[in-house]
Amino acid sequence: MLAIDLCGRTALVTGGSRGIGAAVSEALCAAGAVVVFTHTGSPAHQGQREELLARIRKQGGSAEAVALDACDAGGTAALVQEVVERHGALDVLVCNVGRNLPRPAESVSDAEWMASIDINLTCAFYAVRAVLPHMVKAGRGRIILIGSSAAYDGGGGAIDYAAAKAGLNGMMLYLVKNYARRGIVTNTIHPCVIETDLLRERYSSAEAVRELVSQIPVGRLGKPEDIGGLVAYLASPWGDYVCGQSILVDGGRTLGR
Repeated sequence: MLAIDLCGRTALVTGGSRGIGAAVSEALCAAGAVVVFTHTGSPAHQGQREELLARIRKQGGSAEAVALDACDAGGTAALVQEVVERHGALDVLVCNVGRNLPRPAESVSDAEWMASIDINLTCAFYAVRAVLPHMVKAGRGRIILIGSSAAYDGGGGAIDYAAAKAGLNGMMLYLVKNYARRGIVTNTIHPCVIETDLLRERYSSAEAVRELVSQIPVGRLGKPEDIGGLVAYLASPWGDYVCGQSILVDGGRTLGR
């Protein structure tokens, strides 16, 4: 039987407490990794965090939730250093922080543009910059960036979101060119139409969901677990030869419409 084995590995998942991030954290733990995931600290989502930690522990996994402002460069660097000191290494980084506010491009203010670029792109750079010295020293590492199909088709409803997610591809290509030969493998996953709280808020009626599903060749919405499983695969030895790829996980919607 084939198995994904991440025993002995330590992973940091930014934005890892809800939706896609929670599925990523859970999948990595199920494969045997020790996972530290960050969250905003919002009291409104405390119950979801506690439920996630309880599920992971029930399955025999090991995870820790840490409140962090992903746009705090110093706080991100300090957390990475703490993880390395406590666990001896940081083998896997998953950058999953993001936010999308659909609206017309002409209504986007300067401040809104900068805030969106920060949360969807700059915070990934802060995390990558913090882990690179440790991965270079170890001679190995996996960096997985969570983008969006908006990088391909300009969708998502916001010009700032599409631009920032496209920027992750440029970051990935730089990392492959400059760090793959040092043992650091980087890929980007681009989800689309994944059934999360945010998608349910945007498509709140049954009719809207049916219309959305009709656009997906495989005939269903994506599940957060679809992304979590792929992340675990890429982080494992099975993903050793997958490097520099932008992987659409969208049921064929982007290219098959």
